[in-house]
Amino acid sequence: MKKLAVQLIFGFIVLPLSLAGSLYYLNQRGFFNVANIEVVLERHKPGQEQFLRPHIDNLEAALGKYKGLSLWSIKLSSISREVSSLNWVDSLNIKRSWPATLSVRVQPHEVKLLYISKQGKLVPIIQDGRFLDPVETREAPDVAILEGEVFLKKTDLRKKAVDVIEQIPAEGSFSKKTISEIRYDSKEGFWMTMIKTGIQVKMGEDQVALKAARVSQVVDYLDSRQFDARVIDANLSKKVLVRLRKDP
Repeated sequence: MKKLAVQLIFGFIVLPLSLAGSLYYLNQRGFFNVANIEVVLERHKPGQEQFLRPHIDNLEAALGKYKGLSLWSIKLSSISREVSSLNWVDSLNIKRSWPATLSVRVQPHEVKLLYISKQGKLVPIIQDGRFLDPVETREAPDVAILEGEVFLKKTDLRKKAVDVIEQIPAEGSFSKKTISEIRYDSKEGFWMTMIKTGIQVKMGEDQVALKAARVSQVVDYLDSRQFDARVIDANLSKKVLVRLRKDP
C-alpha cells in the first residue's frame, strides 16, 4: 500500500509539478518566445498569386508584432479576430507550433471578376458580389472585367454576373479565358467581349451553360471558314445569330 501511495503521489503530484516547473523555467528563459511566423495559403486558385502576394506580405508584417512574445501568453482568439477582419480572408486556422512558431493558415476569397471604375481603378469582386479593396494593374488576377456604372451600386447585379461567368467553362473556344469584358443591359442582359477577336457575344441571363456551348461551336465554325464576325447573338431559344463585320 505504501508503495502504491508513493507511486500515486509521484504520478499525480511530483511529476506534474516538476513538468510545470520545467515549462515555467523554459518560458522565463524565452524558450517559447515566437521566433517564426508561418503564413500559409490554402486552396487558392492558380492565377490569383499576383493578387494575394501583397496581402500575404502585409499580413506577415502585421503579425510581426507577436515576435518575441511567449506562445503561452498569445491569445489565438484575438489574432483570429484580427485576421478575419481582412476582407480578402474567407476562413483561417491559427495554432501554436511548439516551441517557437505561430502558424496561420488562410483560405482567401477567390476573385471572380474585376470592376473598372471611372477613375480607372480595378476593384476585385468575390463570389457574393462584394467589392474588395482596389488593386494595382500588376496585382490584378486574370479574370474578366465588368464595365458600366450599373454595377457600382448593385451588389445583386455583380453577384448575378459572377453566377453567369461561373456557368461558362474554364477552357474552350468560348470560355472564361477568352472573355475580356462583361457589360449589362436591362433589356438584353449580359454582353461579353472576346479577347482576341473583339466579337460581342449577347448572352442574356439564363441557360448560360447551354448558350456558351453553342457559342463555342459557332466560334470553331467561324475560325474554320475564316469568317470575321462582329456579333454573336446567343440569347435566342434554339439558335445562334451571327453578324459578320461586313453586315449592316
